Amino acid sequence: MKVIVFGATGKTGQHVCGQALERGHEVTAFTRSANRVDRRDSNLRVAQGDVTDAASVAAAVANHDAAIIVLGSNGLRDKTTLAVGTRNVVDGMTRHNVGRLVVLSAAGVGESWGQISWLARILFRTLLRNIYSDHAAQEAVVRESSLDWTIVRAAILKDTPASGDYTPGNAGKVTQIGRADLADFLTRQVNDGAYRKQAISVTS
Repeated sequence: MKVIVFGATGKTGQHVCGQALERGHEVTAFTRSANRVDRRDSNLRVAQGDVTDAASVAAAVANHDAAIIVLGSNGLRDKTTLAVGTRNVVDGMTRHNVGRLVVLSAAGVGESWGQISWLARILFRTLLRNIYSDHAAQEAVVRESSLDWTIVRAAILKDTPASGDYTPGNAGKVTQIGRADLADFLTRQVNDGAYRKQAISVTS
């Protein structure tokens, strides 16, 4: 499949691009900083642009089969990047008939509030309140779309080696997960229909 990754040069995005390539996909890395893509692969191309620029997003997403969004906020005061960027991706996919969308969100958003610790709840209500509200708005954009979507709500992210030992589910507590394991789950969703039209939490 032809897969475009938004947020491709972030810590998680780099893992997603690498694992998508290893699964045999043709990958487009969408990024503001093309010089940060140092991997060389015949199935990897780079599209430089800003996710808040609707025109560049729409142009990049054309002729793909699926998109994975692993955007990060631009600091604690940023209230809009996740939702605006996701809106542009959704609009571009709808315009160009690209159906499959996988979106990284945060455990604690929406009905997963009960899955996170009391400390995480305090942080989301204080220091991380803008990021939390942006993720909530981002999820709303996805849910309101006509796309074939899956929202993945991740626990606290760690830079640990891939273990393959993680659990998706909306019942148990969500604590932490390595970025490599998260990327494994995200890239699997491109072809896996188990969580279509669902938001699913994942934790180690």
